[in-house]
Amino acid sequence: MNSSIQEIRHVLEQYDRIMITAHVSPDGDAIGSTLALYGWLHSLHKEVVVVFDDDVDEKFNFLQDYEAIQKPEDIQTDDSWLTVVLDATDMNRLGHAADLAKGKILNIDHHISNQHFADWEYIRPDFAAAGEILTYLFLTWNIPIEAAWADALYLAVATDCGFFKFSNTTGHTLRMAGALVDAGAHPNIISEHLDARSLAKMQALGEVLQHIELFGSNAVAGLAFTPELMQYTGEHTGSYMDYVRNIKGVDVAFTVKFVSDTETRVSLRSKTVDVNAIAAVFGGGGHVRAAGCTIASSLEDAKKMVVKEILKAI
Repeated sequence: MNSSIQEIRHVLEQYDRIMITAHVSPDGDAIGSTLALYGWLHSLHKEVVVVFDDDVDEKFNFLQDYEAIQKPEDIQTDDSWLTVVLDATDMNRLGHAADLAKGKILNIDHHISNQHFADWEYIRPDFAAAGEILTYLFLTWNIPIEAAWADALYLAVATDCGFFKFSNTTGHTLRMAGALVDAGAHPNIISEHLDARSLAKMQALGEVLQHIELFGSNAVAGLAFTPELMQYTGEHTGSYMDYVRNIKGVDVAFTVKFVSDTETRVSLRSKTVDVNAIAAVFGGGGHVRAAGCTIASSLEDAKKMVVKEILKAI
């Protein structure tokens, strides 16, 4: 059950030492939300750390406090610390950052598959992004949003709803984005940074497009990031999903990414199919139209299992 909005604020204000974290393979929502919350808590003169058990794409390095992001091995905590988990459904999504959560936990999330694991929670599946939730909380609390936080939150909101193109975009989403622009967010600068590609990345795109596969009478499109393909793309592969899902006639798009010989990360997107239910088969989840999971299997076997479940669903 959700804690009250005022209780959430009280929890955040009563702790002097706070760790903020989010899911592995952090996207724009995870990064923007954590840095915005870090900015506010840091302005209250608290000891605050941002931790991801993963590399963070350098395309986000224009955000204020980007350099504050640390790895779990660089941090020490004890049970006097509050852990704030943003944009994650359960502790397993945090990687080794979960090992640092030794005290109470606050979870702020927007996924319908949330596992309700925290001591305090504020879960809003009707919001498009964790950044939308934080914007709403800041406005409700009458906290003046600094321009740098507005940039981070706008990035969080915009990236999780496809820059207002996806079905999770609501009137509330647009109102929160408008409030962030009024607070000083720079949509043009944010888009320029996210859209910029090095020549090497542009050349990698040509290689990636050759590896897209179609299944199920072309209603399903998939892309497997093998170690060989990631020599072109690098570790950050999330931006390629749009090329898979935008193929004409495709309802469900997926990517499978090599982690090790026995671990594969899966991302799913759809236009009509409930991909949250598909991800749940493998212990994952997310949203009806966007979900993910990790499968303890080889890349090729994981791909076959994912395709089988998708074809059963369509």
